[in-house]
Amino acid sequence: MTARSHARALDGLLSALYCASDAATRALGHQPIGRVALVAVGGYGRSTLGLNSDVDVVFLCDDSDDPFVGALAEGLLYPLWDLGVDIGHAVRSVDETLRLARGDIRTSTTLIDFRRIAGSGSLLDDLERGAREQVFEPHLVDFLNALEQDTATRHRRFGGSLYLLEPDVKQGRGGLRDMDVAEWAARARWGARNEQDYVRTGALLAREVRELEDAREMLWRVRNLLHLRAGRQQDRLTFADQEDIAQELGFVDGVTLGVEQFMQAYYRHAQIVAQTAQRMLERARPRNRAATFRKLAHGIILADDAITLENPQRLEDDPALAFRFYRQALRYKRCPDHSALDAIARIAPDKRWRLRLQDSEEATQLFLSLLKNIDETAFRSGSTVAELYEVGLVSAMIPEFGPLVGRVYHDVFHVYTADVHAVKALEHLQALTRGDSRVHSLAARLAAEAPRRLPLFLAVLLHSLGRMRGRDHEEEGARMAESVAIRLGLSAVDAQHVAWLVRNQRALYRWATQRDIHDPQGLTEVVRLVETPEQLRDLFLCTVAIVSTINPKAMTSWKARALEDLYLSTLAELEMGGGAVQTEGRVLEVKLQAVVGFAGDAGRDELQSFIDEMPDRYFLANPVDVVRRHARIARDRDEGLVTVRVGPGRTEDVEEVVVVSQDRSGLLADLTAVFAAHDLSILTAQIYTRRREGGDEAFDVFSVRVGDNTPAPGRLAEALQHDVAQRMTNRISAQDLIARQSTPPPWSVRPGPDVPTHISVDNNASLRYTVVDVFTRDRVGLLHEIARTLHQLDLNIAVSKVNTEGQSVADVFYIADENGNKVYDRDRLKRLQQALYNRILALHARAEAP
Repeated sequence: MTARSHARALDGLLSALYCASDAATRALGHQPIGRVALVAVGGYGRSTLGLNSDVDVVFLCDDSDDPFVGALAEGLLYPLWDLGVDIGHAVRSVDETLRLARGDIRTSTTLIDFRRIAGSGSLLDDLERGAREQVFEPHLVDFLNALEQDTATRHRRFGGSLYLLEPDVKQGRGGLRDMDVAEWAARARWGARNEQDYVRTGALLAREVRELEDAREMLWRVRNLLHLRAGRQQDRLTFADQEDIAQELGFVDGVTLGVEQFMQAYYRHAQIVAQTAQRMLERARPRNRAATFRKLAHGIILADDAITLENPQRLEDDPALAFRFYRQALRYKRCPDHSALDAIARIAPDKRWRLRLQDSEEATQLFLSLLKNIDETAFRSGSTVAELYEVGLVSAMIPEFGPLVGRVYHDVFHVYTADVHAVKALEHLQALTRGDSRVHSLAARLAAEAPRRLPLFLAVLLHSLGRMRGRDHEEEGARMAESVAIRLGLSAVDAQHVAWLVRNQRALYRWATQRDIHDPQGLTEVVRLVETPEQLRDLFLCTVAIVSTINPKAMTSWKARALEDLYLSTLAELEMGGGAVQTEGRVLEVKLQAVVGFAGDAGRDELQSFIDEMPDRYFLANPVDVVRRHARIARDRDEGLVTVRVGPGRTEDVEEVVVVSQDRSGLLADLTAVFAAHDLSILTAQIYTRRREGGDEAFDVFSVRVGDNTPAPGRLAEALQHDVAQRMTNRISAQDLIARQSTPPPWSVRPGPDVPTHISVDNNASLRYTVVDVFTRDRVGLLHEIARTLHQLDLNIAVSKVNTEGQSVADVFYIADENGNKVYDRDRLKRLQQALYNRILALHARAEAP
């Protein structure tokens, strides 16, 4: 390994310098008062040194005030500093070192890592004996507690999750420092200094030693490549580094991207390191002999504050004992003892044991029962499914789940690996089923009322199985999920339901965020897919659970409201039916209720004309109270070119902006530039034209999210109205408006993975409009460029929806030609796609230019 070779090379250099400095110091007439030794500590003491890592040494001596030692140190260190070697040093006696170690965790670990480079060997023997007798034997628990606390603090600082998008290879969870923690605990408890000692003392199994060494090799290769690329100490594995290092290590694109394969391998090794460190800290603690015990059935023991196994070896012949153990832990509300968890985690990877587990009918029924458990637990992992996953029982029972471990998306939207996301999604659904309605009240009510939880829960757990085959393989995932469900004993009907949920897991989210749910054609497609209210409910719950746990901010209030609106609209369609007749009835009902609400209002004729002149799709998209508010805005519009009104949107983080003006070509492109100037992100746009005697009037309704630089609510409408008027009279250009939005220079933005640009056209998604989908990297001014391009191609936008996911965005446009019809001409559609593609690429090039 390069890190060891680097340490050995430095050993030779320091040994030679020590001899030369010792001889030169003696030649000057200095003689040592006592013994002296040059000792390597830290990573260098462990014989693993990164290419640009710091070097730490201690001049160990009998008397730290000895002038000889100071002169010796200067003679050794100055040549190294002249060479640019970053070396840190200290001069200490054995007694001083031991005294510091008793009060400082970092000095304590120095006693474990020290290694003689040159000088007196007996000094190190004295130090090792003193460390054992004065520090580790009498204060072992205190040392382990301090080590555990230091580890937790470090994890919080460098990111508590193992699956950070850009992990720190040294200090992050599952990094090299966690490997050090495991070794420190083993050496302090058992004096283990090598792989043979770990196995001999029972600290690790031989298989665990091999896994840990493989992980050490991977982490050090990655760290050294990071140092080599940066030319300095660099331990954060950035997106750019991931792509280049994946190629360096031989990962190539195939069914999945090479970089995703590399990161899966990295996370698997990091998981081994993190789990080993955590379990080693627990294994190293002496058992509490004074605890009281009570024997339960099947060799399970209830202690004061934990539950454990009387004889862990029974797991070998009785695999179902693992699940009975967790059932009892739930029953008695006790945390599993670490020795029992160790026993289960150690046997779970054994292939023959897994086969016996899967063949056990009792184990299968217990597993399904635990999977359905929604009660809060005393488990360290937080939930039953997370605990089963941590010890390897989920993969043991469902081998298809194993390949998901560490599988990643190379983007900034998915912050968890596929396996962790599946567990978190099921935890979220279980929380909803318990009645946790803090965020999704409708979902919580539906989940609590769901009569058949097992197929739904299993579908959520298995929703990513198709990821083994690439990004878009829901069909393959559905086939695998159905096979798993049948093997676990579900009925054919329930197994098919599991497969249906996995196959269609993205359907509702796509319709809610990328389609006009008020378009009768779109709603008909959703109805055709779900068929029954029961299937709609389960698919809605599955969608909420999965999307909510992609990342902590994935399920915005706007997306949640869009999903709920789609659910309620689809449910109404399923229960009432009626097709076009029902649509006409809904339009008429909204109009009549709106008119009734105008009783006593001034300007009744103007309010009525608004109702008469707005198109039917407006009344399908807006509830009665919103229609009344809009009618009053139209009645009270200003005398000038444009009227802008701002009010609360349908969710707390969204504002509604209404723009009323004389209709003109290219108006939407101008409005997007004005919104960009005021740091407003458009979520949806409803574009309407009122046919009036004095000329057509635009009545456009936008849902927007305010940014950090957006004017205060009281000033926003005035500021928007002023800039829209300025733009409509050509007193300011769209480019000047967009330039107002402050954007950081390209060099200050951390690069992320590439986001490919893709443009599709669909003439089947809507009865009246051609639907254009634009998938690309999000940029300031993107929506303006798209709207301007469509305007230049004589295409009109009726509805627009924008869904941002991390650095990528999906912009959807319902468009018609100059005559209000769909665009059927293939050549024209090709020109449309190419024009949009070229304009977007040019925008990206400008944004990335230095």
